[in-house]
Amino acid sequence: MDKDLLTELYTLAKATFAANLDGLFFEEDLFAVSLANRPTYYVTLGNGVLVANRGRKGLTNFLEYLEHEETEDELEFFEYQQAMDSLYSVVPFDEDDDMLETDETWRKESGVLFEDMAAPIFRSKVEYCLPGIIDEEEAKEFIRIFKATLHLIARLTEIKKEHPKHRAIAMWHDQVSDGSKKNEYIPRLTVGENEILLDKLLFEPWNYENTFPVPEFADAEQRRYYKSMKAKSGKVFYMATGIFPAPVSSEKFDEPTFPVFYLLYDPQAHQILDVYMLDDYEKDHNIFIDRFLAVVDRGVKPQAIHCYGRRTLPLLTKIGPNMGVMVFEGKRDAELDEVIDDMLHHFLHDGIEEEDEHDR
Repeated sequence: MDKDLLTELYTLAKATFAANLDGLFFEEDLFAVSLANRPTYYVTLGNGVLVANRGRKGLTNFLEYLEHEETEDELEFFEYQQAMDSLYSVVPFDEDDDMLETDETWRKESGVLFEDMAAPIFRSKVEYCLPGIIDEEEAKEFIRIFKATLHLIARLTEIKKEHPKHRAIAMWHDQVSDGSKKNEYIPRLTVGENEILLDKLLFEPWNYENTFPVPEFADAEQRRYYKSMKAKSGKVFYMATGIFPAPVSSEKFDEPTFPVFYLLYDPQAHQILDVYMLDDYEKDHNIFIDRFLAVVDRGVKPQAIHCYGRRTLPLLTKIGPNMGVMVFEGKRDAELDEVIDDMLHHFLHDGIEEEDEHDR
């Protein structure tokens, strides 16, 4: 990467992480950074960490992560972590933590000295992919984000001097909203070629919620066919979906991705009926439906399906009723938890490729 670019990047990062944030804002306080021809970044800044969430999708995933940060379900928490879509910079507590050879090379090439703190690292995280080293364009975006952040810190520092007993971001909000509590605003910094403009952005967190595909039958004939099939009295299926907790090489994406798994389980027979994974759920989710219908075609149509995982109920919310099957949000089930754990353990230790070859 260009030496001058690295020097500017590390200089701005050092200034940002060295700034005194006491009394300015809390780590969860958001501000927006608008860059030309780029999605708006929604940024949080804390002690030694800056996270810039990409666009509406990145912000939605970040808010969901915060909402579920205290969950005791490790697989669920892992999913919210891997859904993050952001640029982020971190000052490692231990200089060996998460450091790559590139980080050390860039630090030296930048010429910026870090005596009182460790040198920050810079990463790009795409939804359901592992974080990676930033490229040159992302470095340029980081530079503009750091400039915007320092501009905001300077303004809030001025406000803090005028109102030393109050949190500066709260006083800023009172100023831009004329003291009204009706609407919530966050700072928005628009970064131009030669200036940075600070104004307000209406923020309604309840409007940020992920939606998942809701498929339907291909046509009326297919719907009538499955609805006319007689359900087995008292038969219940469990259907679970979630994020597989290890990255897998993908033919569709350049980087390894965390695929979405699907499990169909018969709790009465204590039998796994089907398992599959998709690396592009948004596009290929109908494959899960096709596989479920293939199980039904084998002569077992349930009266009800209990749904586990946040994608599952949307997946069946139209298909189920249209074929005469009731669908419910399932309650936590110890047997299903054990089945999922065993399935994941099998794939993690025996590999996915062998299973795929057997499936074909």
